[in-house]
Amino acid sequence: MSDTAEVGLHGRPSTGDDQVDQALTRLDGLADVPVRDHVAAFEAVHAALHDRLADAEGA
Repeated sequence: MSDTAEVGLHGRPSTGDDQVDQALTRLDGLADVPVRDHVAAFEAVHAALHDRLADAEGA
């Protein structure tokens, strides 16, 4: 990753795609969530990224 990467939400480097950046924010704060609840967060992010990829492929 470049040192000149744009900083996006929550100080995380921006991917350049707002929908991807938004999906990744769902991972913020997982350290404060019981591990048993991590799966739901991972599945939600996976689904959002999958949907975004499908949208991009259809464009």
